[in-house]
Amino acid sequence: MLSNSGVNKVILLGIAEGPFEQKTVGGLSFLCFSIITAEQLKKGTNYVEHSEYHRVRIPEKLITPEVTALANGITLFIEGKISTTTVIDEQRIKRYNLDIVAHKIDVLGKVDVSAIKS
Repeated sequence: MLSNSGVNKVILLGIAEGPFEQKTVGGLSFLCFSIITAEQLKKGTNYVEHSEYHRVRIPEKLITPEVTALANGITLFIEGKISTTTVIDEQRIKRYNLDIVAHKIDVLGKVDVSAIKS
């Protein structure tokens, strides 16, 4: 294996949360939204629920009628890669945004989102 080679692969199973909005990055169109993943972490003798929000971008070529009909609470299986973009904010500070760019999306079902948020 070459010393400068690597793997950039993400697999997420979580619940979609809007808003679902079309955005353009570098001339390419994307559907953007968040996906919530949850896990149980052990703290001391107790287990606590830990949720993470991940920003997902779906490229225009993967946007189908099924994908555009996504709603809050839909369980999604997403395969993709991590993408980092740089933004300079109002105070002229360089910020980094970490997004998941989807390569494959499977809709699995609907879940009550309010039950996961804490």
